[in-house]
Amino acid sequence: MRKSFSGLDILNGRMTGAYKGFFQSFFSSKKYISIKLPYYDYLRGQVFIQDLKDNYPEAITSYIDIGHLIELLYKDFLNQIKRGVKNEDVAIYLKQSMEKYFPVKVIEKRVFKQVNHHLFQYEEMAEMDDEDEENEEKFAYIEIRYSEKVILRGEILLYDLTPFLDNTTITVEQLISIIYLDFIKRVQEHGNSVTVQQTILKKLQSK
Repeated sequence: MRKSFSGLDILNGRMTGAYKGFFQSFFSSKKYISIKLPYYDYLRGQVFIQDLKDNYPEAITSYIDIGHLIELLYKDFLNQIKRGVKNEDVAIYLKQSMEKYFPVKVIEKRVFKQVNHHLFQYEEMAEMDDEDEENEEKFAYIEIRYSEKVILRGEILLYDLTPFLDNTTITVEQLISIIYLDFIKRVQEHGNSVTVQQTILKKLQSK
């Protein structure tokens, strides 16, 4: 197995069979993972968190930020998987989400190539371009600390989904972004409903 399912590549590390000593395992049990979000959706999440603080000040007794929200949504997604969801259905959802949130642009280029000693011709070539570098400032990057086993569970899920993804490559970082972005889109479309706020608040309090 060489394919990496996250920037940390925990699954491949485990598959090598390398043994970690107790103290090394203990101190490496928490890992930082970097999540990339469109800047508006990042700001929308901040507003949602602020609404929670404003509406339920007596219930929020500890510091809560957008990182806590993203962590909660990811763990909630994994709990749904544990309760039983068909891999094929999850793969369809993720493929559609990748097309929506991580579209790949194809850039057509014409290259002048030599066919033989006397003949040259243009050849059409397609290059995949994930993003326009000029738009890079429109994104926010969030560092979230997860337990290693939680990241590993995501990697294993993506490995299991591989036969159903039709060569679509997805990382744990993208998976977490998709889960968060779906949540934010629902809030954007339907507003900050009391039910959603209270559900999120209860789960944040029970962490």
